Amino acid sequence: MSIPYAHLPAPIQRVYELLADHPGPDTTALPIAASLNISEPDAAAALQRLHAARLLDQLPPGDRYALAPWARQHAAHQRAQVPDPTRSEQTTRLIDWYAATATAAVPLIAPDSFRFSASAVHEAVPHDHVDGHRVLRWYAAEHRVLRNVLTAAVDRGRDDVAVELAEATWHLARTTYHHDDLAHAQHTGHTLTHHTHPPMAAVFRAREASALADLGRLADALGAAADATALARDIGDPGILALASSHSGRVHLAAGDPDEALRELTAALRQYRSVVDDHGHALAHRRIGQAHLALGHTADAVRYLDASISALIRAKHRLGAARALTYLADALTADRQASSALSAAGRAHTLLGTAAAPRYRTGLDLAAAHARYALGETTITRRLTENLITRLRHAGPGAAGDLAAATDLHAQL
Repeated sequence: MSIPYAHLPAPIQRVYELLADHPGPDTTALPIAASLNISEPDAAAALQRLHAARLLDQLPPGDRYALAPWARQHAAHQRAQVPDPTRSEQTTRLIDWYAATATAAVPLIAPDSFRFSASAVHEAVPHDHVDGHRVLRWYAAEHRVLRNVLTAAVDRGRDDVAVELAEATWHLARTTYHHDDLAHAQHTGHTLTHHTHPPMAAVFRAREASALADLGRLADALGAAADATALARDIGDPGILALASSHSGRVHLAAGDPDEALRELTAALRQYRSVVDDHGHALAHRRIGQAHLALGHTADAVRYLDASISALIRAKHRLGAARALTYLADALTADRQASSALSAAGRAHTLLGTAAAPRYRTGLDLAAAHARYALGETTITRRLTENLITRLRHAGPGAAGDLAAATDLHAQL
């Protein structure tokens, strides 16, 4: 098959050649523009022209493109003709654009998050997402690309960029079910910092433990949590130890050991108080409430969850408050207060607004479904669970637990 390449204008040829070095399975115009120092409209026009020439496949929602399978070898051959300094500069800007954009997005969805990694120097200006809703939509579209970008940064010796991106991935991915990407990023961060920055390594290991628990890899999760806690104790920083204890509690809760989870989370709460970390304090309250709920202590669960909600609303942490309200709805349903549970779920729905947070939305719908079932509203419960099952079947590997919960509830109808 002949390649309709030579007749294309040189700027369009450069876009085609660059795609051979793109670390992800597909792309949009923005990173191409950043890499080649051209305008976004020019990059978009080039991608459209390459698609018209059948060198690229166009993917939903229409602004994403990938090299056509039959053109990949040819694109790689053409890319090999580009002088090494130019090729390296362009690839560096491509990787940096993704890393810088991911890092700049974090304050929009986690404004009270504490930054553990040092800032990397980037050769590209990040895209401005403007608000958290757009950040979460961007991550949903780019999560596979970012995983590959992280690997590419490591392969090119850009450890500072890789560590920064691994930390950003924690905040971007945890509202989704892409917990395989999350575990990969945290493991990479831990590997890169284990000998050079032990406090950061402890953070990555603790977060990796939570991601592994979400994937159902409970033995690995418990091992990672123990590693993180031991490393945090050696470091002696109460903030790092609080974080490690909090994640350890979360892992033990997922592993079906709420007593040990409560011990770890109570320790985390004491440590957060000592460092005056209001968000960590509120998160520990929420997880302690979850542990009490698992133990059947509904009154204690409601008390701790109420405290968490109040603190998170004061801090204007809408997603965190919505998450705590979801668990409050579960606690109220367990306490035979299903009508109050629906009220809590309604408040959580208002706080979520249009945020593209699939894991949080699913948790909320599950809580509402349990409350409706407790009220005897089987028709609504059936509709909610059927919608959940449909959504969760292809939501990502971290969705298995919620899918099982929705399926179990549907089977009771």
